[in-house]
Amino acid sequence: MTGPDHRPIIQRPLEGRNHRVIPPWGAHLEPIHDRRIEDNIRRHHDGWNHNDHGYYWHEWYGRRMCHHYDSYGYHQWGFYVGDVYFWTRHWNNHFWWYDPYWHRWLYLRDGSWWWQNPAYVEVIYIYRDGSYYRYDRGVGGVILLPDPTPPVSAPPADPAPAPAPAPESKSFYSDDGTRVVQVFGEKKDAFLYDTAEQAAFDPKWLDSGVTDVRFKLDDQDQLETIMTLTEDGGFNLFDRDGNPQTIQPVGEPVDPAPLPDDGQGDGGTTPSSLGQGLRQSGAFNALKTGDLGWR
Repeated sequence: MTGPDHRPIIQRPLEGRNHRVIPPWGAHLEPIHDRRIEDNIRRHHDGWNHNDHGYYWHEWYGRRMCHHYDSYGYHQWGFYVGDVYFWTRHWNNHFWWYDPYWHRWLYLRDGSWWWQNPAYVEVIYIYRDGSYYRYDRGVGGVILLPDPTPPVSAPPADPAPAPAPAPESKSFYSDDGTRVVQVFGEKKDAFLYDTAEQAAFDPKWLDSGVTDVRFKLDDQDQLETIMTLTEDGGFNLFDRDGNPQTIQPVGEPVDPAPLPDDGQGDGGTTPSSLGQGLRQSGAFNALKTGDLGWR
């Protein structure tokens, strides 16, 4: 295959550490995110001669790309960005990328690459920095659990590999994207991290024995409160920077007037102030039902 000027292609495949093939990310996604280019791609597919398996170059809106209709019946698009290139498949209104190590087809959504387990279609994984994480919704955020499945084909060895995520670890991300709580180790220690490039604070220990983390956002969809739930059935609250919070006790209720004598000989008793106060306490009822207004 030659370039659009019939000269050898000088760009190299998009690779990460130690020549490991990686999906497009960051600035490499710009041509894919250009709606005008995707509209052109859709129009190009319409009425395509399915017997034509050639390679055709296009330059749209300052972006260079190559189209190929493969023998399996899929439209492949190669994007050339700077000194690198990558190939994707456009199918079912999504761009797809093939992972040559796990032998999985990933689809692009919201700037991230995802894999849906064909054996359990309700299970979704997100791909990040060469690893897969099971993606689940939490209260006010999302939960990422590392996928322990080994690759089918071993990727190139990394002379200085990053530590692999522990299979028993979990990462909880707030919906506003500003904080992540990681729970790991035998003691299930929870640490809070600021996701900003310039973190406002160092990683901060929150709690031990943590089984779940929940986030509460304010009316502006900004993180307000973090809750850790623990193995002993308890919970703790923290502000967005990991500072402990306390639950303000409900004020002591005023005893109601004595009940009228009902003829049963109790002479007009008074209900328990404590029980009455708890029944009227929104905070107490919220704790019983779990409906704390968190989302």
